[in-house]
Amino acid sequence: MNAALITPFYHPPVRGNAVTVDRIARHLAAVGCTARVHALDATLAEEILREVRRSPPDIIHAFHAYLGGRVAREAARGAGVPYVITLTGSDVYEALEDGRRADTLEVLRDAAAIVAFHKCVRCRLSDHHPSLAGKTVVIPQGVEPPGEKFQWGGECFDGGEVVFFLPAGIRPVKNVTFPLSPLAELHREAPQVRLLVAGPILDLAYSARALSEIERNPFARYLGEVGREAIGALYCRADVVLNTSQFEGGMANSVLEALAFGKPVLASFIDGNISVVKEGKTGLLYRGEAEFLEKARMLVRDESLRWHLGANGRQLVREQYAPGREAAAYEALYRTVVTKAD
Repeated sequence: MNAALITPFYHPPVRGNAVTVDRIARHLAAVGCTARVHALDATLAEEILREVRRSPPDIIHAFHAYLGGRVAREAARGAGVPYVITLTGSDVYEALEDGRRADTLEVLRDAAAIVAFHKCVRCRLSDHHPSLAGKTVVIPQGVEPPGEKFQWGGECFDGGEVVFFLPAGIRPVKNVTFPLSPLAELHREAPQVRLLVAGPILDLAYSARALSEIERNPFARYLGEVGREAIGALYCRADVVLNTSQFEGGMANSVLEALAFGKPVLASFIDGNISVVKEGKTGLLYRGEAEFLEKARMLVRDESLRWHLGANGRQLVREQYAPGREAAAYEALYRTVVTKAD
């Protein structure tokens, strides 16, 4: 089985789409499926179309219905092969709601299959577009803990600090400035509180405002983009990992990575987070600043709660989110789609 994977983003490699596609491609090889990645942030769509026509795969697999899906649809027509779409978040929560709606729906209607990371995303799609329900399947994300070779280059936080860590690309949907106000209040109560933010700058205008706000708070620090070979050290040092996103495509890599490292998660109450973070079991969920502050305070004061949530999260990842299991599910889907197309 040969698959062409089309992703809108592959550079920088720490971005969510890049982490997901790289993991799936590598583990597909282990289950006997050759996967070639075509990245739209490195190659023009026209060149990808030419490459696919020159050497047609058995199946095309695109990530993000609008960004990757439109290229996959055209490539599939030119090569005479089926294509599948993995929903990644903004396609469901934005592109199906704005001026991109018609194009996105065309891509989804023509796809042989649609993959959601969790049933909450499948339900959202089928509630709005019932005709797509029959070909939408759920394949949970896998997770691989990133590396730990990180040089702190300054403060090492070994004086009893309680570190909140927010790994996220700096763009509006990640809402990285949200925790500053409640954590500032908590820092006045508990001076040991710190906030670390790490991730690539993905929106220049938003990043300028966000980094300026972070700099105005002495307990907070932006570390820039930290590579996959190093960011694990930040998870190891963190006492709590945050996800403040306004939406996620089913489950964030950062949340799964935090759980893999046995860290408690404090996350926004959105579909993508509640699919993994179970209140009081693998983490805590918040709605608004007041609830964030209340639960952050609980985590600062109660080390045993942090340990309990982290231990449960690590066990959950081991049982349900193995990357080999994810790849095997995709390979089985490919075979089903290709068999039907023959």
